[in-house]
Amino acid sequence: MNKIKRIILEELWSLYQYFFLFIPGRVGHYIRGYCLKIFFKKAGRKITIKENVEIYHPEKLIIGNNSGFGRNNIIDCIGGVEIGNHVRLGPAVMIASMHHARAGESIASSTITTEKVVIGDDVWIGHSVTILPGITIGSNCIVAAGAVVTKNIPDHSTVAGIPARIISESN
Repeated sequence: MNKIKRIILEELWSLYQYFFLFIPGRVGHYIRGYCLKIFFKKAGRKITIKENVEIYHPEKLIIGNNSGFGRNNIIDCIGGVEIGNHVRLGPAVMIASMHHARAGESIASSTITTEKVVIGDDVWIGHSVTILPGITIGSNCIVAAGAVVTKNIPDHSTVAGIPARIISESN
């Protein structure tokens, strides 16, 4: 029964998301945030979701107040994703919470593993950032455009590069 329920919910999510995917403008951002959050594990107030955002396994997403997704984001929540308050994701951000294979493993025999991604409060994530599974980004952080986050980021840090490295810290 759980498998049938899951399949029905996934199909409803796909249909629901399709109808809301391309509503233009600021009104569309808030309509998507308000209407789609019923599928999330937990959702705060004033969530914005811009156009063409793909969220896989939304039932494992926790998002705080005044947070939002930029255009063309891909958020894979299968391992769990927690996003704090006042968090903004720029366009084309990718958050992964699942590993398909590890170095030295055969693709055919690899096992899928999941790890939760946690993003603190008051965080800005720039354009085309990739956040890998198991990462924690502290509060009051900035992740520069194009960064690939492979390690945890402490509070009050600015990171940039591939892989992302701390370029400044403040109190």
